[in-house]
This record gives sequence, C-alpha cells and structure tokens, in this order.
Amino acid sequence: MTKNERWGDTFVDKRDWKQYQDELVKRHEIYLDIDWTKGWKGELKDMNEGKRGAPYIFPNSMIIFQSFFVEKFGTRGAEAITRKLESYELIPKCNDHATIHRRILEMDLKFQIPKGILEVGTDGSGMKMTNSGEYFQSTYGKSRRKFAKLIITATKDDILAVDVIVCEKGKQSEPKTAEKHLQEIIDNGGEISKVYDDGAFDTRHYFNFLEKHKIESAIRIRSNATTKSKGSMRRKCEVKEFKNKGYKTWAKEKQYGKRWIMTEGHYSALKRGYGDCAKAKKIENILKEVKRKVWIYDKIRKYGRSNNQ
Repeated sequence: MTKNERWGDTFVDKRDWKQYQDELVKRHEIYLDIDWTKGWKGELKDMNEGKRGAPYIFPNSMIIFQSFFVEKFGTRGAEAITRKLESYELIPKCNDHATIHRRILEMDLKFQIPKGILEVGTDGSGMKMTNSGEYFQSTYGKSRRKFAKLIITATKDDILAVDVIVCEKGKQSEPKTAEKHLQEIIDNGGEISKVYDDGAFDTRHYFNFLEKHKIESAIRIRSNATTKSKGSMRRKCEVKEFKNKGYKTWAKEKQYGKRWIMTEGHYSALKRGYGDCAKAKKIENILKEVKRKVWIYDKIRKYGRSNNQ
C-alpha cells in the first residue's frame, strides 16, 4: 500500500471538539467531588440496619471516593488526602490506610447496562502481575505467574462486563467468556443487536449462541475455515460470505473497524491512565485490582459525560 492509499471513504471528523474538551476536563472534577458527604449519616444508617457485629463507621461512598486516589497514590496516599480534607472540615471523619485497603477489597463492582439497542465488542488483553524487571523475573520469578488476562465486553462508550483470570492455557477461552458476558447483559435488560469480534471468536459454539439470541455478527473468519457446517449452519453462512467477498469488502460492509473503538480503544486508554501492571501481591487481590482499574476508568468516563447528557 502506497503512502497516500487508504481504505474506504475519506475520513470526516464529526466530533464536537468543544463538548469533548469539556468532557475531558470534567472527568478530573471527580477527584474533588465530595457531594456524597451530604448523605453520610443516612447512608451509614442504611448500611448498619440489621448488621451483626461492629457497625460501619465510614459509608461506601467514601470508599468509592478514596478508590480513585488509591489507583494513583496507593492506600497511604488516599489516607493523606482524606486526612487533609478532614483538617479543612470538608468531610466528617478520616479512616486509616488499613481500613481503606480492607474496604476497597470488599467493594461490589457492578457495571451499568445502558438502555437502548447495543452494539458490543469483546476482547482480551494481558496485564502484568508484577512490576519487576526482566532480570529479576528470569533469575527469581520462574515459578511466578507473570500475567493476568483481562477480558472486557464494551460499547464504544461503556464497559458492560469484565472478567479477570490468571493467564493459563485452557483456563478460560475468550468466546466462552463473551457468551457469559452477553448472557449477563441480556438477563439485565440489555438489547444486543450486533457483536464485533476478532478471529479468536470464530467458533461454532459462539456462532450458535448468537443465532439463538438473534444477534448479528462481524467476526473475522480464520483463513483456513471450512465451508462445512459441522454443527453450525450460522457459521457456514458466515464463512461463505467472508470467502466470497474477500476481507476488504467484507470488513467495509460489516463495519468491522468499529471493533477497535469498542475494545482496543478502551485498553489503550486504560493502560495509559493506570498502567499495565498490578501493585498487589496476592493473586486474588491482583485479580480484584485489575477489575477495579477498569471499573474506575468507566466510572470517570461516565462522570465526564454527565454534564453533556
């Protein structure tokens, strides 16, 4: 391909840049948004109703607020910031870093399912389980698992479902995880019209799942795919269409390029903002931390859009 060649029509930038710049600025206001303190007493009353044992002293809203700082500065950094806010009498009380750590691990991370028709993409990406260098790993870390696998299902604007697993061959396939995510979205009232996935999702079982739920697909077919059905007529039709049209025509008609903003775009922003390695030491905490990074990333993006909706 020569320097001036490109696929498809000439790109036309339709983005409202003023609105987008306002959104980017507003995202960072979340770090100083302490409106949740107005409901401090009421929230604690609801949390402690019927609770056995020691009552909660700090509301969940405070822990969510501190979680934004933990990903940037650690639990001691979050304690220092909260302590300063207490000294200015902006919040009623401050907790210590041990309490912050314990409560953050107990957070119930749920992703909102937006209303309306959804077009989604699913993909996986590796996250480092340690920040040590190559020499340390090659010398001392031979028995240590180095990567966690993060699998997300998302639209271009929202994260809908997340799984984090230890990266081991045969542990959990991306198509199986995608089926699980799509079923959860459907069960929670989401209406999925189309999925955009790469060649790893070219399986008969996955195509049968999509056919069962009447979901359109833009899934890149493997180059050695057979046109025999072998238990999936839906995949047979998709393979024939892909082979007859060729990749470029097929990709243009299916709008396959949308997959990038639904998955790769989110991964790029997530890793640039929060890094690609975990700080926790225990494997169970590493998996929680990686999922929490995605949850916070999604929460901050939604906060930025809240003034434009």
